[in-house]
Amino acid sequence: MTLRQSMAGLHTWGGLLPSWLLFVIIFAGTLACFDKELERWMRPALHMPSATTMTADDVSQWVQTNVKEPLHVYWLHGPTTREPYWRLGWEEDETGTRGRAAFDPHTGKPMPETVGGEFFFTLHYNLQAGTVGMYIVGLAGMFMLVALVSGIIIHRRIFKDFFTLRPQANGQRAWLDAHNLFGVIGLPFHLILAYTGVAIFVATYMPAGAMVAYNSEPLAFFEEVQGGYHRNELDQPAGQPASLNGMLANARQHWGNGEPGWMIVEHPDDASSVVSIRRLDPTRIGSPQDALSFDAFTGELLDEQQAPTGYRAYMWLVGLHMAQFGGTIVRVLYALLGLAGCAMLVAGTSVWLRKREERQIRGLAIVRALNGAIFFGLPIASLALLWANRLLPDGLSARATVETWCFFLTWLAVAGFAYIGRHKVVELPRRLFALLAVVAMGLPLLNLVTAPEGHLLATVARGDMLLAGVDSVLLIVGLVCARCALRRPTVKSPAHKRARSRAGEQELAP
Repeated sequence: MTLRQSMAGLHTWGGLLPSWLLFVIIFAGTLACFDKELERWMRPALHMPSATTMTADDVSQWVQTNVKEPLHVYWLHGPTTREPYWRLGWEEDETGTRGRAAFDPHTGKPMPETVGGEFFFTLHYNLQAGTVGMYIVGLAGMFMLVALVSGIIIHRRIFKDFFTLRPQANGQRAWLDAHNLFGVIGLPFHLILAYTGVAIFVATYMPAGAMVAYNSEPLAFFEEVQGGYHRNELDQPAGQPASLNGMLANARQHWGNGEPGWMIVEHPDDASSVVSIRRLDPTRIGSPQDALSFDAFTGELLDEQQAPTGYRAYMWLVGLHMAQFGGTIVRVLYALLGLAGCAMLVAGTSVWLRKREERQIRGLAIVRALNGAIFFGLPIASLALLWANRLLPDGLSARATVETWCFFLTWLAVAGFAYIGRHKVVELPRRLFALLAVVAMGLPLLNLVTAPEGHLLATVARGDMLLAGVDSVLLIVGLVCARCALRRPTVKSPAHKRARSRAGEQELAP
């Protein structure tokens, strides 16, 4: 058996088995490229651009007034071009419970709760399942690397395949052409993203070395690797906090008008409290890890940190994976290549199905059901999340949690529908395309009714193209899905099918 022949089986099964999981990861990552734009769409208070008068001291005062439990740390971030509002998060000292708030730039009050665009970012890297989900995603990333490398080995005509697409060929040949085309288009991107996606969590996946070297004190490991600064608690009452606005001004002056990013206030209820300010530079692939640490009560500069070379290289890999540099053009490019990865997976499973349909082997119906549950269920559930965001009352308790339940219950319902209709080879995809078309095209109409400043007509009229882009993409997706649902499949005679199938098998033979 040649190397190419041995790799064929590895590529087939190593690609098929994790393909549905990889689709979830890549699709969610594609949406996460525009997580901040989705966040703004999901918060009607942000639809009309407005410069906030709120300051860091105002946010700090809100924490002192509204968060009653002693805090281990709280962190805040000022307005940016993509996120024009103050963000706040905190962690309680005793329980470790976390909370967050986002402040309306018009009123300075917390906006209604929502999972926002961050939901898709979290789904991308841990499937909304915490550390266990992170390990599953890492394993899927390893499978993807194996499938990509084995795919390169088994394709003798990889560059010729790039220019070959025969949609009118027999089903297996057409899907294989599509699989090859989308695979080759995004090959360097998929290799880089799969590798960096695994590499940036390597300390989590393989912590044993660090735990042994640092006597099971991960905080000491991260402080040394990142070049951080820390003061132990003194167990003494806190004094009068100094102005955070003054510390921000000092940081800008120290960096030569460089912009600050996150502000982190450690142990705010203890005399050891420290305020760390990190530098923000969205023009760089890897975010700078420069930080200044101030005494929280005197405002005195205690320490300046610059990350070691190794950590800066690590952050470069993180930035390359997360696409938070280069502006809208880079994010659009990442999103298109991400969609190419999704299309590659869809075409690959379709090749597997078509190749085995003539033999009617066991498991075909289950694969069809999984295809419907994942390839249709995830997009429909994502749109259901946006529907829930618009329809749920602003004052609903645990509103973000209800949005999440709407997402997963919708996904479960579509999965059940796909399983019930798994034997309807033609009708199942058409019905799911129709459902996807309705929920996609219905959202801009719902937005027209529920968001007077955020619907497509209003955003285009004032030139807010990023916000208008969300509704525009929804309309385009809805129209494409409607066309797929209405298109009638071409019916061929059995003799014609057998002839085309034999021709395709001869062409596919190694």
